[in-house]
Amino acid sequence: MKNLISRTFSRTLAHCFTRRVPRHLPLLVLALLTLAPGVACTKSTSDRDLVYKRPSELVELANTPTGAFGSGSVPKVLWLDPRSDKEFNAGHIPQATGIPFPEIERTHEATCKGYEMFIVYDTDYDDVMSKAASKRLMELGYKNVYSMLGGLKAWKADGYPIEVTKSVE
Repeated sequence: MKNLISRTFSRTLAHCFTRRVPRHLPLLVLALLTLAPGVACTKSTSDRDLVYKRPSELVELANTPTGAFGSGSVPKVLWLDPRSDKEFNAGHIPQATGIPFPEIERTHEATCKGYEMFIVYDTDYDDVMSKAASKRLMELGYKNVYSMLGGLKAWKADGYPIEVTKSVE
């Protein structure tokens, strides 16, 4: 590809000196070649990029010190519930933060800043909300993003507690 671009630029430059092409064309071509690599380059993710773990594995991972031989501290973990506020209030993992999926992109800088690990869950095994939220976090540049296999259903089945938020009406 680089050779093709180089040959095209050389030909365009040669034509400029023979006055067949307007003089500003080489500058335009050079500007386009310079800007092209940065245009429309967004990171996309697929289901293959997702890392699924069972609730017990995630609890262990969240409580395991980092660093060589566990010499570091326990990672700062954001347990993210991307369901609606109503679903979150009806039952969620006690330490979780509820950020409805449509708000993640708008609020991620304020809510995700300073965390080293992200554990995303939804309601059940076949829900797509945690998949979508995990992908969105990865697309926004976050590392160590995990999707909980089975969501709250698996969390409860493993014997972990659920917290209910009483809404003020």
